[in-house]
Amino acid sequence: MSTEPQSVTLSTGDTIPYSIDQRDVLYPRLTLNPDGTLAVIVPPEIPGHTVVTNEQEWIASKYESQQDELQSILDKYGKITENFTLWGKSYAIHEQTGNHEVKIDSNRLVLTAPSDNSTIAYFKKKVKQALATAIRTIADHFCQQLNQNYEQITIRSQRTKWASCSGQDTLNFNLRCAFLPITHLRYLVAHEVTHLEEPTHSENFWEALRLLLSEYKSIKNELQGFWYAVHHNSQWVSFLDTSHP
Repeated sequence: MSTEPQSVTLSTGDTIPYSIDQRDVLYPRLTLNPDGTLAVIVPPEIPGHTVVTNEQEWIASKYESQQDELQSILDKYGKITENFTLWGKSYAIHEQTGNHEVKIDSNRLVLTAPSDNSTIAYFKKKVKQALATAIRTIADHFCQQLNQNYEQITIRSQRTKWASCSGQDTLNFNLRCAFLPITHLRYLVAHEVTHLEEPTHSENFWEALRLLLSEYKSIKNELQGFWYAVHHNSQWVSFLDTSHP
């Protein structure tokens, strides 16, 4: 059973929204979501609000760390939590009526669609296509270097990770990867292609990845900040709404 969202004000003055979910679990569990909200899971007999009160120091520490990583990304890459960010650059979206089309006009994304409420669905389709093309091009390049092959590439709105490589040699990517600069997308593709050769994060894996992408460490270290950024971008949250295919 879930309760209505509430909030807690930390000693720093920050206010954190949270929800309580009572489940058949042995111990309470707190998770600070990438959008800055707190998820509280507790056994039925334990009051969730008490858990939040008792864990304010932990919450404050996690929240401060999250905000520091987010701010570091915003300082370097600009206001990417505002407007719609594509390939690491923010655009104001302009919608107009006409035949389906998506184009970039200076700092605007111009979305054209008939007046049938299909704009976002069409836009999402085009973003998926563009992302798939970019990933396939990059993956083919790295696969040639490693003498590896993949079976297929999938793009979904994954909840917890940017990308993964399945046991069937399928490369899976989050639609949110289109939010990232191309340099960071290249890292993710290189990472997953390397898993075709080395399934675990062994020393051999990281050495093989280094040979593909010598500057991978600095890019890798920024991905968590970008994860927070895309979850703080309200237009991306709307874009990924499950009501759209």
